[in-house]
Amino acid sequence: DVGMVCPDCYRDLNGGASSPKRSFIARHWHITYTLILINVVVYGLQQIIPFRWVHNLGMMSGPRVHHGEYYRLITHGFVHSQTDPMHLVWNMIYLFIFGVSLERMMGRWKFLFVYMAATVGAGCSVYLFSYYRGAVGASGGVYGLYGAFFVLLLLRKQKDTARLFILLMGIDVVQSLFHPNISHAGHFGGLVSGALATLLIIPFVKKPESSESSEPPQQGLQRRFKGRY
Repeated sequence: DVGMVCPDCYRDLNGGASSPKRSFIARHWHITYTLILINVVVYGLQQIIPFRWVHNLGMMSGPRVHHGEYYRLITHGFVHSQTDPMHLVWNMIYLFIFGVSLERMMGRWKFLFVYMAATVGAGCSVYLFSYYRGAVGASGGVYGLYGAFFVLLLLRKQKDTARLFILLMGIDVVQSLFHPNISHAGHFGGLVSGALATLLIIPFVKKPESSESSEPPQQGLQRRFKGRY
């Protein structure tokens, strides 16, 4: 019949494989790379389009959200300080470091769920605790990845690594206190939302074959960009 698939024929056409062969890019591409690409493209548009139109359209704004512009709960996480390129650079570095590792541990779509939940959670936190203060930047989502890592470390009983992670997080938090333009509400909301989202999907995350696969990168969290999150 038309539309029916012959498993044996399909297997023969694919060199004995029972599923279609994926390209090298498809096998090695991560959702993390797509997120980084979107952030870079948006930043490029910010530089090209005049009058800060992209920045103002995408930034988190409590009053604007109150009047129905709910999309800002997501778009603020893809817009960065137009005059400070290091704001984008540092966020993308940490998104890459933690994103790729978490994506391998969770799987692509569960990772994306956690990241977007953290981004929305960061926006909601800004709305609740910093209503009149605009906010932009990916680090609400990045802090959500921190929360996800911490939850996975605890559940997999890697207490020593978890303690080191807490120490590095503490250094980052202390440093951020000396930067008045950083959205602490956004960081807090992202961290908590990322941790909670991870707890929701834990039943669907495969356990690692060995403890080495869940070892987080030994990277400091000294984020030295000025302002925003």
